[in-house]
Amino acid sequence: MSIREAFTLSWTNIRAHKLRNALAIVSVTIGIAAVIAIVTMTTGLQDALLDTLTKDLLRANMITVNVEGSTGLFGTAQVFSSRDVEYLRKIPGVKTADVIGRVRGDALYFNNRRLLDATTRITTSKDLIPLDAGRSVQTKGEIIIGARIAETICRRMIAEERQIPENDEALKEECKSPGTKPELTQRLLGQSLKLRFLGTDGQLSEDELRIVGIVKDSQFIIGTACYVGPDYQGFTETIDGVEVPVYSGVIVSVSDLGQLGAVKKAVEEYFNNPNSSDARKLLGEEKKVEINTLEEIINEIKKSFLQFTAFLGAIALVALLVGMIGVMNIMLITVKERTREIGVMKATGATRGAVLKLFLTESTIICVVGAVLGVLFGMFLSVWFIKLTVALAQGLREIPFAFVPDWYLIAVLTGIGVGILSGLYPAWQAARVNPIEALRYE
Repeated sequence: MSIREAFTLSWTNIRAHKLRNALAIVSVTIGIAAVIAIVTMTTGLQDALLDTLTKDLLRANMITVNVEGSTGLFGTAQVFSSRDVEYLRKIPGVKTADVIGRVRGDALYFNNRRLLDATTRITTSKDLIPLDAGRSVQTKGEIIIGARIAETICRRMIAEERQIPENDEALKEECKSPGTKPELTQRLLGQSLKLRFLGTDGQLSEDELRIVGIVKDSQFIIGTACYVGPDYQGFTETIDGVEVPVYSGVIVSVSDLGQLGAVKKAVEEYFNNPNSSDARKLLGEEKKVEINTLEEIINEIKKSFLQFTAFLGAIALVALLVGMIGVMNIMLITVKERTREIGVMKATGATRGAVLKLFLTESTIICVVGAVLGVLFGMFLSVWFIKLTVALAQGLREIPFAFVPDWYLIAVLTGIGVGILSGLYPAWQAARVNPIEALRYE
């Protein structure tokens, strides 16, 4: 018996017992759908979390570069130049790069009162600082302010208008996260601040700045940091006979988290070359350049999601096992009902192998159809669960639908495997039927 003949006979028998075989298909569909829904859902959750870490919290896709011994991102060694930054921006996989630096001798004032907590930093990138409102710094005389500084300015403005204390609890709540409130944003953007700083000549200078943006309010971003352009940088060094501005560090942002390791390696090679980077020329062999990422944390997150997926997948496999038993039960019943038919087949020349092939084909068809339907139903379930999760979890960002074709292929192959395993014993039983006894069977 050829495979085509076995398929035709099996399909005819499946159609002859529609309800029974439909129930067997449903049992397999439920098991496969559970696995697909869990894998798709957890993959989407992982992507959403990593996306939040990357875009909102400004950490996971970053590489920080500073001099050995620096405290945090800021150190006393000003050795990184804009030429270093321009080179890093050209590395494949780099989204953008920006200097790290603090304005020399900075002091910020609003309405002639100093903003005591404010620190003024240098930025050269339009993409690296996430904003709740406004835009990035484009020219000299502009500044973007941190969320906490925005709250302070908001309280000062409204307190003066209403003649109430700035520490009034109701006022604090009103001015909380002003960058997310259009009416407060409109009032803050365009306000003037006064910056006092030391220029490259070491002399005290004063400049008036206009607020053009408000930094995103997040516990992972320093809310007291404000940002201006490189015109206010006060440190310079002579490199290759040219005086250039220098900074305490560099931030590199990668386009894809999967490229983080490769980009880090390229950055290390650049700063370890004594003839390429300005930082290495200034440092010599005295100190090392430290290059840090959150790759280990990202890997831990992925590992935790993998364990979580495996745990839920193990539960879903129980449903698949139940489906497998259901198919085996249906096939055993089919063998009993078709005993006489099997006897006729064997009496007319059908071999044991032909009978075995027939029943294995039948169970495989049931399981493959169940697997394909399970993939489709699992995808539908994952979309529904994602919408339900986002609706119930307040403040949770939208979870993307993760298309995982590898798992869909695995599901179909699993369906074939389940079909073979669940049909193996019933098919073996059918092949062993004695044709003489089978012809007597009623």
